[in-house]
Amino acid sequence: MKSGRLNNRELTALKNAAEELHNNDSEYKRAMNLEFLLYLAKVLLIALAVRAFIGEPVIVEGESMYPTLLNSERMVVEKVSYALRQPRRGEIIVCNFPGFKEKFVKRIIGLPGDELYIWDGEVYINGSPLNEKAYWNEFMRGNLQPFIVPENTVFVMGDNRNHSSDSREAFIGPIPYEKLIGHTVAVMWPLNRLRTIPPVEYSD
Repeated sequence: MKSGRLNNRELTALKNAAEELHNNDSEYKRAMNLEFLLYLAKVLLIALAVRAFIGEPVIVEGESMYPTLLNSERMVVEKVSYALRQPRRGEIIVCNFPGFKEKFVKRIIGLPGDELYIWDGEVYINGSPLNEKAYWNEFMRGNLQPFIVPENTVFVMGDNRNHSSDSREAFIGPIPYEKLIGHTVAVMWPLNRLRTIPPVEYSD
């Protein structure tokens, strides 16, 4: 009958078993940590790809798009369409002004080849007044002499016409296609103002 004490051989066997369990546990943890890091890397790469090529959130700064968009609202900007089609009149876009690094939010009013002018508070496209009642119902100050929107550019304006710097300014002018980042599709924040941004239907 054993005395209840372990002999040296048994102690050595238990020690080896404990070390093996510890080593196996460490290897498992290392494998899990590596797998988690790889997962995070994949998520980050996907997020960067989505932001770079598909869409990104943009914060509205200022009141130039009031009442359509409010200061500090977060929008979703879709970036793929302009690689597949031409910009459309009435779309709200995010762009860079020539010579500026900042992002600006404006609405496309004039397209390449349009004859555009502003007279007595109204925008005229190819000789006809543009019906903008869907987003603008006040008198617009200032006139603009007739000119032709150059190829591969768009003429943009803020909806809050009397409080917006846009293509009417000589130092800004029409925006080249390569300066267009994308067009807005929805407001995602704050939640109580969550909404899509539908296209404008211009009518006579």
